[in-house]
Amino acid sequence: MADPRCVHYQFAHVALRGLVFNEPRLALALWELEEPGALLDEIAVQVARACRAEGQGGELQAAQLEVHKCRLGSNPCVIIKLPEPIASTEAYMVAIIALRDLDRAPGREAVACRYFTLEYSDQREAPHTVIGEWTEQGDHLNMGAGPEPKVAAFVGELVRFLAA
Repeated sequence: MADPRCVHYQFAHVALRGLVFNEPRLALALWELEEPGALLDEIAVQVARACRAEGQGGELQAAQLEVHKCRLGSNPCVIIKLPEPIASTEAYMVAIIALRDLDRAPGREAVACRYFTLEYSDQREAPHTVIGEWTEQGDHLNMGAGPEPKVAAFVGELVRFLAA
């Protein structure tokens, strides 16, 4: 059983999540930017530096990420697909869902976020996926077994969670 790679884990579970919850408008920026690669590259560079400072290597660049945008109801959703995971807790992809308070004046709506991960798990004989949700308070919730690691399948599960 391999340990999660620092850059892979830190990007999905720590850095991106922390930025989104500290500044929820980042979720809208990722949605609105035609090409969010420069922003994702900056986050990845910071993660790689932090991992090297801890004595761990690894690189991650926006060119290795796939960004998919969709709407879940009226909520903008950005899904970032990461390089193939090789260890439990590494994410196949993350989903950042912007929940807007549209009762406010135009341009002044409040933004809250939900942050989900579709993670690789080797807890059974055959590797499978698990859906996790991170809360703004930093809690990581296990939402149970996940779908195959395909964007459309992940979106289908996210719709179910938002409806609950």
